[in-house]
Amino acid sequence: MALGACLAIPAIAEDAPKKAAVPLNPLLEACLKPADTQAVIISCTTAIESRQLQGEELAAGLYRRGLAQGQRGQLTPAVNDFAAALKLTPDAADVLYARASAYGALKRHDLAIADYDALLKLVPNDPDSLYRRAWSRSALGRDAAAVADLTALLAAVKDDVDALMDRGGLYLRLGQFDKAAADFSAIIKLDQKAAAAFYNRGRAAFLKGDFKAATKDFAQAQALRSDNPYAALRRYIGAGQGVGDGKSKVHAEFLTEAIAKFPPEQWPVPILSTLVGQMTEKDLLSAAAVSDKAVTRRLDAEAHYYLGEAALLKKDAKSARDHFSAAAKGNRGIPEVVDAGWRLKQLP
Repeated sequence: MALGACLAIPAIAEDAPKKAAVPLNPLLEACLKPADTQAVIISCTTAIESRQLQGEELAAGLYRRGLAQGQRGQLTPAVNDFAAALKLTPDAADVLYARASAYGALKRHDLAIADYDALLKLVPNDPDSLYRRAWSRSALGRDAAAVADLTALLAAVKDDVDALMDRGGLYLRLGQFDKAAADFSAIIKLDQKAAAAFYNRGRAAFLKGDFKAATKDFAQAQALRSDNPYAALRRYIGAGQGVGDGKSKVHAEFLTEAIAKFPPEQWPVPILSTLVGQMTEKDLLSAAAVSDKAVTRRLDAEAHYYLGEAALLKKDAKSARDHFSAAAKGNRGIPEVVDAGWRLKQLP
């Protein structure tokens, strides 16, 4: 589910907290047999339109067709089928679960949350429903409510790494850095090779101002994931901030070593190249402009965040503020956007 600092988008549900009974109607049996999704849609449509199905049997056919449609990315028809099935079987947990996940994929999060609310009354503390409701709540900026869902999940499944990772990311967004670090530490206790946990614990330490601990965690993340240049970026920034009073040089070798491992056009290599003087800031921001507007916004936010940190290393608070302000306008699902917002608040 989770990759790091924010909740991952759940897929359309194929399973559910409880499963519908298998009806005996021959048309419905054909609809329910394992097959490719297009065959399922055709056979279920035949069963539904035959007018031979009623009640729970008709609901089962609608549900099965809705699942197949959802798997093919036909989310609105899937939602319509799930809604029709729920009119026939209002307390069907499997159908509620499927419709809620489809609403989430459509970014209709209020409707998804309403379905999860109903579902959790039927199946209290269901871990998957709690996780998915947390995702929809966080997508609407309801971070504290999302944390409550993940906390309830972890009370039942204490070693759920995805829930720990995502709750840690939400704690970072809420500025509760000690709690974030505790969640990432719990993951590391379970898996000493969890590079993402070291990386994000480093973020928590950095935002607290513990640059030594942050640099240590970023170094460990870099050692575990040498294919990820972000750790080198963070290590460079952490080491630079931890120098203090200019008594030691900033460790640019973290960047130059990483640059040598990757193609120059691979993101975020242009950021590394800019920080060591191989590119200008203007060229960096041009490199962030790609054909996909959403990707451009993410890359632009990342570029501005690291330019802000680089400006602070040079004691240029005004430039840092400008860059952090630009980065903080981005999507809060992006770690650099979150960190830029807190760095802005920490500036004098």
